[in-house]
Amino acid sequence: MSQRLLLANQRLVDAAGDAVERARHLQDRAVLLARLGRVDAAREELQRARDALPTGMAAAVDLRFDYVTAICLYFGKRFDEARTAMLDVAARARRDVADGALVAESESALALFMQRECDVRGAARYARSVLGNAAATVESRYRAFLALASLHQDAYDYEEAARLYAEAEGLVRQLDDDIAMASWLHRSALTCAAHARQAAALDELDARTLAGAVDALKTSIAFAASLPDGPDTALDQLLLAEMYVLQRRYADALALYDAWLPGADADGFRLEVTVALADRGRCCLELGRAEEGHAQLQAALARLDESTPSDIRAIVHADMADALRRRGETGTADQHQLLAGMAWDTYAHEQREARRLLAADPAETLH
Repeated sequence: MSQRLLLANQRLVDAAGDAVERARHLQDRAVLLARLGRVDAAREELQRARDALPTGMAAAVDLRFDYVTAICLYFGKRFDEARTAMLDVAARARRDVADGALVAESESALALFMQRECDVRGAARYARSVLGNAAATVESRYRAFLALASLHQDAYDYEEAARLYAEAEGLVRQLDDDIAMASWLHRSALTCAAHARQAAALDELDARTLAGAVDALKTSIAFAASLPDGPDTALDQLLLAEMYVLQRRYADALALYDAWLPGADADGFRLEVTVALADRGRCCLELGRAEEGHAQLQAALARLDESTPSDIRAIVHADMADALRRRGETGTADQHQLLAGMAWDTYAHEQREARRLLAADPAETLH
């Protein structure tokens, strides 16, 4: 479990033969803690490692401190700062210290950072650069496959996403890293949920696809819960509630929303909370709580702005259209349904463009 990884790391720290080796293991410990969400503890370990080093250490040792700092920024949800810092680390690792392993570490992190930001070209290039780097570690290759799989998932290319997730699974099993396994299960479940969500919008959803998404999310949640210091499951819980809505299990969905929505917004899941509010409103309407349902839908609608992704807009407008139609406000309902259709069309165009970018020459690199 995650505690096992920390204990194994502590043994390496205690057995280190010199200050540089000890600092390297403390850096790894800081990354482990950050991945577990214990960002303050990670920063403390990193400072302890810095303080223990004599002056005049090799540039590669100093640079890896900056790499771990960027990781801490990311898991501290300071995403823009993390991306800027990691770009600097990747450039310096290649230019100043010629450390191929650190280049791969930083570029695999950037692939995931940029995938999160929907930068298809940048994420794919960094991931492919890692896979073409002979010095890349198993962990770096795992992250590169994970980023590429997520890109294909976002592009509605689920067959290729499934293949890439299978490649990532093989690597994560080599790592024997419970935190990485939790991440793989989480992202695989996201693929299933995203597929179900869009298939439902296209009126192409079948019971098997939906049941598969529910099972994948439950597996991800159960594995994370089995770890003593496991990762947060709030996003998986919200997506599971959404799948319950698609199964018309409104009471079950509402119970999950009531348990997980209050803290999710504060944890930075802005877009997911917007969808959850809309779907919670739909649950309330289905369960006869009309006023509460309309209030939730209005709250979700108020959160939309120019930066809101098209699929999120589509879901909120579709839920609002359904609610208004129930009230007999067919004219306004039709307007929201039109907006939902336009948003899905935009999303489909974005996915076609993403597939075009992903189909570019895989040998193309950043260098």
